[in-house]
Amino acid sequence: MKILEKKYRGSVICRILGYPITYAICKLLLEKGPLELDEVIKHVKIKKPGVCLHLNKLKVANIIRYEKRWPKTFYWIKYPKEVKAFLNTCEKLVIRATKRIRKDF
Repeated sequence: MKILEKKYRGSVICRILGYPITYAICKLLLEKGPLELDEVIKHVKIKKPGVCLHLNKLKVANIIRYEKRWPKTFYWIKYPKEVKAFLNTCEKLVIRATKRIRKDF
């Protein structure tokens, strides 16, 4: 894989996880493990079309997997260790950046 393609894929993942709903879905799936669509909807508290849109973005980015077990569909994080480390790093950066902002003002 060319370096440019790796950078592009990395930027896509960052953009997708930049949405509060996709971020919340990832945190939820990391915490609870595989969940059925209705459970995801119940926890993130938005309507089904919105949840499905964000789940689709996560599927396209190859962050989550799914399995259809009639009549339900279950979702889980494909690379839990890596996604958890990434989200933890993001949270640390937010804390660090917030401290810096408070110092400046």
